[in-house]
Amino acid sequence: AMVPIKKYLLKCLHRLQKGPGYTYKELLVWYCDNTNTHGPKRIICEGPKKKAMWFVLTLLFTSLVCWQWGVFIKTYLSWEVSVSL
Repeated sequence: AMVPIKKYLLKCLHRLQKGPGYTYKELLVWYCDNTNTHGPKRIICEGPKKKAMWFVLTLLFTSLVCWQWGVFIKTYLSWEVSVSL
């Protein structure tokens, strides 16, 4: 009986601190509300058509950034190194 009360009070405390919730949806909404980037904020604020557009654009540009990081790391690691002591 004590565990559910403790869990409920912990959830209430979390909400009072305006932190993210426990579910993925609550966490995503909290992130979108508190981020400085434009895409995620608009995913939750706009109408259904604009939500879809912003979701696709955000996913596209996030993918491009990750791809560029991969290219950069692959290029960096491909440089030959010779060490002589």
